[in-house]
Amino acid sequence: MKVTITSGGGKLHFHETVRAVASTVSEVDFVTGWVPGPGVDALVDNLGRLIGERGLASRMRARRVEAPGVTVRPLAFAEFIGRGLIYLSKTRLVKPYITSAWAFQVMGMASRKYLHNGDIFHVRSGAGQGGAIRTARKNGMKIITDHSIAHPAYMHAVLREEYAQAGLKYEGTLQKGLWRVVLDDCEQADRLLVNSDFVKRTFVDEGYPSEKIDVGYLGVAPRYFHLKERYDCNGPINLLFTGNFDLRKGVRVLLEAIRKVRQGGLDARLRLIGNITNGHIWIKDSDKEFLTHTPFVPPEAILPALSEADLFVFPTLIEGCSRSAMEAAAAGLPVITTESSGLPLVDRKSVLYVPLNDVERLAETIADAAKDQALRESIGREAANTIARSYTWPQYGQQLQGLYQRLLS
Repeated sequence: MKVTITSGGGKLHFHETVRAVASTVSEVDFVTGWVPGPGVDALVDNLGRLIGERGLASRMRARRVEAPGVTVRPLAFAEFIGRGLIYLSKTRLVKPYITSAWAFQVMGMASRKYLHNGDIFHVRSGAGQGGAIRTARKNGMKIITDHSIAHPAYMHAVLREEYAQAGLKYEGTLQKGLWRVVLDDCEQADRLLVNSDFVKRTFVDEGYPSEKIDVGYLGVAPRYFHLKERYDCNGPINLLFTGNFDLRKGVRVLLEAIRKVRQGGLDARLRLIGNITNGHIWIKDSDKEFLTHTPFVPPEAILPALSEADLFVFPTLIEGCSRSAMEAAAAGLPVITTESSGLPLVDRKSVLYVPLNDVERLAETIADAAKDQALRESIGREAANTIARSYTWPQYGQQLQGLYQRLLS
């Protein structure tokens, strides 16, 4: 069996998917963007600073997949063209959701030359346009579209309101641009692969056939397993948030809830590790009393924070399955989040769920968990056991192998 996996120009999980699949499939082509060679990390990081992406080199290095049976097919020129198209939106002459669609289509066009002698075309949603899916199907390949966030219609309904509260306009349309390209890939696939039951529900609610969807939760690397050993808390309650500090992540509700519990006498402190994006709108000067910020760091630098914090608080509005929350759960750090996080965990047993946009409930849950060491420990240890037992990359690879075989048969 030969599988071609294409990531478009993104830096999502696809290099890890390639490694997982390579352990179960004889031949894998990984079609991705620019793959910098050794010794150019400083150059890549400088480029990252120019485009506002800290730590770019460590993320680009991940594209160098070295595993038996894997051939990396870099599309550097196509990615550079795509990046240039995206920057057109800064002129305000073209909307960002239009230029993003063009960038995906350019990558799809460039990938067609690698779609002539395989069995499965496993494509990130959006990267199958520009003729890629059409070419693969013409050459007898089966198509799996890999989509990792809620249905765009669900996103629009939730984020329009959240952006409006921040005085911003949520731009985009399902009729044209990025989300139209993404949905075309989902609709043209033989199978749609999503990364949580939550994402599947949002597609079924929009009329997508349930029987055509497969759910595959991504793996978590062993370095995150069982990091947290102690659950006592004799001083401030230390909250952790990792990833982009973005409106989509529920940061308005997070900050309001922390202010509320502090007004109630609980010394709650938030450590943010990641880039601050449009969530800066909700940060007040007075929040410096409890908020500390560390910009983006490589994964290994996050490990001590996961073991030292008391609670991982992540009231996200929309995810696929939150990578950061899965890693926190794997570490044994008790997680407070929403069902929109997509986690495969059970409320009050291995996670604490709160409703969307509910400041009162989030504040109450933080306060209750802060006072209850036994609850924190039981939630944290059960989550760590669940992730280590059922959500590893080798298990994900085996699941994909089964999906490929069913599709070919």
